[in-house]
Amino acid sequence: MHNKIRNRLVDFAVLHPYRCLVIALLLFLSGLPFLSNTRMDFSAKVWFASHDPNIKTLETFERTFGNDEAATLIIESDKDIFNPHFMDILNKLTEKMWKVPEVMRVQSLTNFYWTRSFEDEILTEEFLYAEKLNDQQYLNEKKVSALEHKVIPGYYISEDAKSASIYAYISHNPDVAPDYAKITEGLKEVTKEFENEPGIKFHYMGQPPLSDRFQKVSFDDLGTMAPLLMLLVIIYLIFCFRSVIGVAIPTIIITLSLISTTALIGVFGFTINSLTFVLPSILIAISVADSVHIMAAFYDEFSKKGDCFHACTHSLRKNLWPIFLTTFSTMIGFFSLYSSDIKPVSDLGVLAGVGTFLAFSYTYLTTIPLLIIFNKNSASKSLNTKTLSESAVRSYLNFVREKRVWIITLFILISGSFTYLALQNEINSDPYTYFSESDPISKGNRFVLNSYGGVGGPELIVDSGEPGGITSPEFLYKVELFQDWLEDKEYVNKSVSIINILKEMNQSLNGGKKEFFKIPERKDQIAQELFMYTMSLPVGMDLNNRMDLSQQKLRLSVLWSLQTSKDSLKGVEDYEQKAKEIGLNIKTTGKPILFHRMNSYVVYTFFTSIAMALVLITIIMIFIFKDLKLGLLSLIPNILPIVFGAGALTLLDTPIDIGCAIVASVTLGIAVDDTIHFLSHYNLLRRSGMNIYDSMFKVFTSTGLALIVTTVILVSCFGLFMFANLTPNINFGILCALVLSLALVTDLLLLPAIIFCFKDRE
Repeated sequence: MHNKIRNRLVDFAVLHPYRCLVIALLLFLSGLPFLSNTRMDFSAKVWFASHDPNIKTLETFERTFGNDEAATLIIESDKDIFNPHFMDILNKLTEKMWKVPEVMRVQSLTNFYWTRSFEDEILTEEFLYAEKLNDQQYLNEKKVSALEHKVIPGYYISEDAKSASIYAYISHNPDVAPDYAKITEGLKEVTKEFENEPGIKFHYMGQPPLSDRFQKVSFDDLGTMAPLLMLLVIIYLIFCFRSVIGVAIPTIIITLSLISTTALIGVFGFTINSLTFVLPSILIAISVADSVHIMAAFYDEFSKKGDCFHACTHSLRKNLWPIFLTTFSTMIGFFSLYSSDIKPVSDLGVLAGVGTFLAFSYTYLTTIPLLIIFNKNSASKSLNTKTLSESAVRSYLNFVREKRVWIITLFILISGSFTYLALQNEINSDPYTYFSESDPISKGNRFVLNSYGGVGGPELIVDSGEPGGITSPEFLYKVELFQDWLEDKEYVNKSVSIINILKEMNQSLNGGKKEFFKIPERKDQIAQELFMYTMSLPVGMDLNNRMDLSQQKLRLSVLWSLQTSKDSLKGVEDYEQKAKEIGLNIKTTGKPILFHRMNSYVVYTFFTSIAMALVLITIIMIFIFKDLKLGLLSLIPNILPIVFGAGALTLLDTPIDIGCAIVASVTLGIAVDDTIHFLSHYNLLRRSGMNIYDSMFKVFTSTGLALIVTTVILVSCFGLFMFANLTPNINFGILCALVLSLALVTDLLLLPAIIFCFKDRE
């Protein structure tokens, strides 16, 4: 049945080249209007589906307390910051930060409010009087008060009093992601006036600058990698085909496939994110691989017969079915990612899967028609013959047949060792290690960890269980006990809640005596103190970001130095267990923790996508070859490279992250392509009556070069990522290149060794 369909498709492409080109053009033009619908989203939320419980918790937090994201400006000084000049700069920057786009609240030392007693009066006022910032004696006194305060050191200033922080909290908009680029640009605009100040450096930290940096570095990687990749592809094509049309056809297919797949982002309502940037390399590799098989067979046959129509017909008859099968298997590999709970991974699976089919469609609709219309080259010697001589192929196959048992044994031993190594690895990630050591984000992060002990961490919703419950002394005693336990941890810099405000108020109401720095004993007194404090604050600086309007829930922010997902999630597990012991009902959220909680999804993505792809591809192989033994055999050269790659990560001391996890599905779908071409040609020759050795010889001399060239192109496409700036891109590229290289080795070494163990049928 499939032979009839194949023959009709071959005849259509060969006999109606212009119709094919028109169809390709219409397909391309149909997607162009959707390009305007594409949008970018580099927020933490983009990694999760809207129904995910982690997102639900975050949305509850945001509705109650506002956005937890803050653009943090760290001002580093080479001397004590408590001097008139620095304080003047800090005050001006604090005022200017209100004008940064999407900022709805600004907090720093110069607008920090505290409560104290003064001559029988209770004052809730600015910690620093603006009119006294030029008084050195006043600042000296304030330095002592600041360093003794429970909140200021490690939060608004560093412990050594040589740097200060300004927090610009971003407004909450449930329907639109923050424009991190605009916010970060606004942040830098604020500091432009002071960037040449001697002895002062600025560090831009927090979620907006981090996300903006991800976006910029991703675009930089794409801008560098794409031209280099196209240059490499063109060099390979010139080497293989030595003709203008031989270079032009794959280039046209790549262009059409890339633009049409980009339009799909608008069609499906997806967003461009940091993971989307691996898509061009995938599509370039697949587009070239498809067209090279057809063109290699065309030029091989054209060199023998000198008849363009015959060569086109022969090439398409030989390759259309294998290319369709490889396209189908590659699509399965990508579509298996759709089951992932990590939304960008799921989206990437859909885009790459449909993009693979588009690449196949454009290959069919343009390659043969363009060869018929434009190929004017005279017949030349077969490239296969020039590159892979018959004597060399026979020597190689004789070696493999003679040493087949040793080869199989060696592969079993190596795969067993690498399986063991793979099981020793762990899933872990740290967003700050995604950048180079010299990157501004990396430098700023090192400074913050050294000077503050961290200014980021989880956000906790502490629920008292009833309206007005946070004014209950019993509830607050539990929160205080919990905070004390937290701050005893060496990795915790500070925990921030209304507890310190209440203690400060109570101390002030009792003549400033230190023994009254504690939570009041009566509920009505707590309510009154909270009311008094709130009424003393200026507009925009109230406590709505620390407790809800019904006074049932309070917000507890933990600032710590933990940054890897493994350490952070262990820290969360520990304090959630402690909260349970104390009797507190807490929920953990916040953008950093949201990112770390992808780890469990990475495991799920890896195993489900691999399992799904393996099952489906196995069924298809058995169906295609109508041979259980051959179908199962096709999986061996594709599973082993993934095992080797996972083991290599352990040897390289590289933990598994989201980039490494999707490599398995990506490479499984692509690597099986060579196996399909190899085995389908071998199966066809065996069914025609050839023995095993002659069939293998014919496969190597007619298909071997195309397999090698396409693998070299694939490895180059992904290998170029080792020169990227983002670590996940580097890991993705290296791992893909390694796995695909090993896949070729297993196809050309292990697969023939296994086949030579079979007996010839009569």
